[in-house]
Amino acid sequence: MDLNLKNRKVLITGSGDGIGKALALAFAKEGAKVAVCARSQDRLDSLAGEIEGEGHLFQSADLGTAKGVETFYESAMKQLGQVDVLINNVGAILKLANFFELTDQDWEDSFQINLMSAVRLSRHCIPSLKQSACARIINISSIAAASPQDVFPHYSAMKAGLSNLTVSLAQTLAPDKILVNSISPGPVWSKSWEDEARNSGSDFEQTKKEIMEQTGKTVPLNRMGMPEDLAGLALFLASESSSWITATNFTVDGGVTRNPF
Repeated sequence: MDLNLKNRKVLITGSGDGIGKALALAFAKEGAKVAVCARSQDRLDSLAGEIEGEGHLFQSADLGTAKGVETFYESAMKQLGQVDVLINNVGAILKLANFFELTDQDWEDSFQINLMSAVRLSRHCIPSLKQSACARIINISSIAAASPQDVFPHYSAMKAGLSNLTVSLAQTLAPDKILVNSISPGPVWSKSWEDEARNSGSDFEQTKKEIMEQTGKTVPLNRMGMPEDLAGLALFLASESSSWITATNFTVDGGVTRNPF
């Protein structure tokens, strides 16, 4: 299926690795022009060496700050001149801890990177999105938003806020024909999992294999998700084929939550 995404201007946050990187590669393969950001310039340089097409932007920025969001937005507009699709993907657990181990600063840091980054960048991009013939905002949330556990409650709470913001924005922007949806991944291999494997003190590759096998046993499809597993849905939601879909959350978790509604 031709999704007609050629030359679409797409902003994707948190693209140095994981889901953000997979999305950047997928959109570029479809002919879109992408502006991506991450804290690590080295990771962005690596992405630049893999991505298809020309005219992309690879901007180092800390989206946990208002200044970082503004820097990325201004650079993206200078490079692309327009925003057709905004994907708020950046996010991080930051501290793998339970409620009693988290400080006020841990909560504040999670708030800034997991929720306020999307608030600020959406605010910046909406005027440009209003000029697009096929405007989309796609927020990458998490199944933790609806099914929180006893660990990292700060992350789960902020993702719940992001999912809530998605529905609110969808209603606010419906008159402007800007569609807003969210995708909630289940256990997908990411930098957080990678850091856990590297900090275990054991052989990284062996630990990674054990984590993926153990986690896969909790998934009906019997495997842990990979970043690429989200790309197809994101491409569809960015396309004209999704023109009557907004204010909706899509769960992509291999069947973990099994919610029929």
